[in-house]
Formats: sequence, C-alpha cells, structure tokens
Amino acid sequence: MINKISVIIADDHPIVRHGIKSILENSNLIDVIAEAENGEEAIKHIKELSPEIAILDMDMPKMTGLEVIQTAVQLEIKSKFIIITAYKDETLLQKALSFGVSGFLLKENALVEIILCVQKVYEGKSYISSELTSNLIYNNESKKTLDEANLQISNLTLTEKKILKLVASNKTSKEIAEELFVSYRTIENHRSNICKKLNLSGGNALLRFALENKSKF
Repeated sequence: MINKISVIIADDHPIVRHGIKSILENSNLIDVIAEAENGEEAIKHIKELSPEIAILDMDMPKMTGLEVIQTAVQLEIKSKFIIITAYKDETLLQKALSFGVSGFLLKENALVEIILCVQKVYEGKSYISSELTSNLIYNNESKKTLDEANLQISNLTLTEKKILKLVASNKTSKEIAEELFVSYRTIENHRSNICKKLNLSGGNALLRFALENKSKF
C-alpha cells in the first residue's frame, strides 16, 4: 500500500479550499487530513495532526499564513509549508522564504501547480510559481548590486558555480551529488563554502541568490 502524503489545507474561501482538496485527493498520492478556514484552526490542526505539509493562504482571519508558520516553527513542528497568495509581490515572496516556506504559489495558478508543488516540497525541494521566479529580486534590505553579485560569483570555483546552477534548478543536495558523482556530504560542504563566500545566511538564502543570479553562472 502506498503511503500517501499527509496534508492540511487552510483558506478562508471554501471554493478555493475545496477545489485544492479535490485535485489533491484525485491524485491518489495525497491525503487531505484536515481543513481550516482561519489561522487559529490551522495551527490547531498542525499541532494535533503533524501533517507532512500544510498549505496555507497568506491572508486568513485571526492569523495570517506567515503567523501560522512562525508559531509552528517556535513549537518545533516539523511540517513543511506552502503559501498560496493572490498577490504578485516579490517582497512578500522574499519574506516567506525567510520564514522557511518551501512552496509559494499564486492563487491564479494554484489548481494547475499544486500537485507538482506538493511533490517537490515532499521531496525536500523548493517550489515557486514560475511567473515569480523569472523576475525574482531581493528586497531592499538584502538586495545586492550587480557589481557586488558579479564580484562574489567570480570568487567561486568552477565546481561551486556548477553547484549554484543546479541549486537554481531546484535540485536537492542528494540529486546534485548523484549528478556530479560525489557524496552527499561533499555537496553539503560545497554549499556551506559557497554561502560563506557569498556572505549568505538562512535556510533559503542560497536558493534566493541562485535564482536571482542564475544568468551569471
């Protein structure tokens, strides 16, 4: 018997919530174990059920999606999180990534992309709506100038640049190791060294830099 991916869905719009649930359950790979119509219900289900993935609307009554994630992180809950939003706001995306969000979908594309997003997040990857990744920029606090980025990238070795390119393709360390015929630990060491050279910190910082600068390596 196939172990299905356990998921909860939180959105204050029943039509959106039921539409996502229907698509996920029709895949036969995903089990929607609870639904919530506000942030407080969402965190209650997350604490009680420990779903592998929680799909959260950015704007909900009582608690926003990011507030739910922040609470879950403080409680050391291991669920992974996907944010769904109607706003094409790159600053909002940057904020979500800084909170440790693994998936970020626009509502207009959610029904088309949700299954792939859940699968990628379950596999330990990040998934961002393609419409946003093509124009991804840093917010003012973390934005680097073109010259700074070029200088930093020039300090990387050929191997590190190759790894950075694969990171921008949403590949995990395990997948990169297999592609380059090296060990997982070797790739993790390379990633750590790259972050030091680029002065990056935070769980998604390397992915953000790779997406922003993927045309440069």
